Amino acid sequence: MRKLGLKDAFALSRIIKSADIKSELTEFVNDVNSNKRNGKALDVEEIGMKFLLTLLEAVSDTKIEQEFYKLYGDIKGISESEASEIDFGTFAKDIRQIVKDNDLTSFFRSASILT
Repeated sequence: MRKLGLKDAFALSRIIKSADIKSELTEFVNDVNSNKRNGKALDVEEIGMKFLLTLLEAVSDTKIEQEFYKLYGDIKGISESEASEIDFGTFAKDIRQIVKDNDLTSFFRSASILT
């Protein structure tokens, strides 16, 4: 699994725009920032699951789903087809790893600005 980069921000911004979930992701970033400002420990599990649920709602459209497989597969280093066959437990674990390994606040802020 690789770290998130600029191309991922652009890909995610297209998904955000198509799925019309900018407000949900803005709320997500604000929650993370609020926890940081208030000195609360960031619960990677909670952040990952909240993001996962928002994302699952967003990819209910077939076109958005395919864009998501493309992005997820690229980050994981597998094909879109392989990404579409990943079991839910592995996917949830991967999302937690992505949250843990990356500065998602900056990443989502950048992706939201690009939409």
